[in-house]
Amino acid sequence: MKSSFSSRLSAYLPQVAEALLWSMVIGLFVSRALLSLSVGLFFLLAFFRLGLRGWWIEASRDRLGWILGTLWLLPLFSGWWSEDRSAWTDVIRIKLPLLLLPLGWVGLSLTKNAWGRLGWLLVGCTFLGAVYSIFPFIQDAVLVQENYLRGKSLPTPLGDDRVRFSWLIVAVVWWLQQQWEESDRPKRWWILAGGLLFVLYLHVLAVRIGLICFYLLAAFILLRQLLRSSSRYRSLIGMTLLLLLPLLMYQTLPTFRARVDYIRYDWSYTFQGKYLPGGNDAIRMQSLEAAAACIRNGPFYGVGFGDIRSVMDSAYAMRQPDLPKEERIYPTNEWAVYGVGMGWVGLISFSLLMIGLFFLRSTDPFRWRCWVLATILSFVTDIGLEVQYGVFLVPFLFLFFRSVDRLKNQEIRI
Repeated sequence: MKSSFSSRLSAYLPQVAEALLWSMVIGLFVSRALLSLSVGLFFLLAFFRLGLRGWWIEASRDRLGWILGTLWLLPLFSGWWSEDRSAWTDVIRIKLPLLLLPLGWVGLSLTKNAWGRLGWLLVGCTFLGAVYSIFPFIQDAVLVQENYLRGKSLPTPLGDDRVRFSWLIVAVVWWLQQQWEESDRPKRWWILAGGLLFVLYLHVLAVRIGLICFYLLAAFILLRQLLRSSSRYRSLIGMTLLLLLPLLMYQTLPTFRARVDYIRYDWSYTFQGKYLPGGNDAIRMQSLEAAAACIRNGPFYGVGFGDIRSVMDSAYAMRQPDLPKEERIYPTNEWAVYGVGMGWVGLISFSLLMIGLFFLRSTDPFRWRCWVLATILSFVTDIGLEVQYGVFLVPFLFLFFRSVDRLKNQEIRI
């Protein structure tokens, strides 16, 4: 009787896991509490799915889990020499999804339809988020354009985190492109229409890292097709259209044009070493210079992740005492964050972990490495591992794309 009950329970566990993944995606857009609760329950569910021994065997073989988990362990170890225990605790708490998500994902086996449903849920929620974001532009395009000339942007989901949302748009387009390749002709038209709407919105939002990643990934896909003799003509047409696309968007979309003009204006000061007060790039350059000074003062093992903000404030005070408090920000680069927190140990460790991502097994190494590169680019220009939405999206997307890839590997074997 007990064995029969256990068998029925085990049969339902994959459905529970899928429901928790759905809950994470929905929580990403509507509730941080729901997102955190779903991640925690998803982690605990892994022990029921596999048992403690089975979970440990699977987890010890998971190279992606080790890489993501180490990104959490490094700040954890820095607690030994962090003086501000409260700030250190906050860092560890915020970064927990880097550990819990991959450990909860261990041994997860869902059907192709289940992964498809999850992917389309992410597409649907992202689309609704884009519709919400675009409303102010529809209501008053002139006012929005004026705001863009001051470095502002449209409101977005994810707690108005426009950088992470633009990067999510790129991930959705990347997944849709794969679905397009695997679908029949009638379905391809719907996928193409959805992808084009997302690309159009990406240019309306005009967040730099999202646009850079999109053009990079699109160029790689077209170059790959160009090398295939059967599709060279279409690839050349696609490459030409890709080169013309930013020119077309500049002429037709006021927000994209305003963003480009603002960046040019901001960099006209930055290139001269003169910082524009309140300028986005000026603030970023100031933070990197302050971070470099902090690393020089603590080159071996840093100051600990709990004291990054305080030592950055001290560096700002010494270098630019008149700088407004709101412009004394965290290092705007993940290498700088790990360098200040753990010195050269952090810099080298973070670099090795990023390199390690390129060499994980995949049925399509090209697609995997393209996405790894896009993720690393986001770390160069922003601190996606220091905010809740970033520390969820980075491991979630890596794990989701790997799971879809493994499913393809199983189909090939069959």
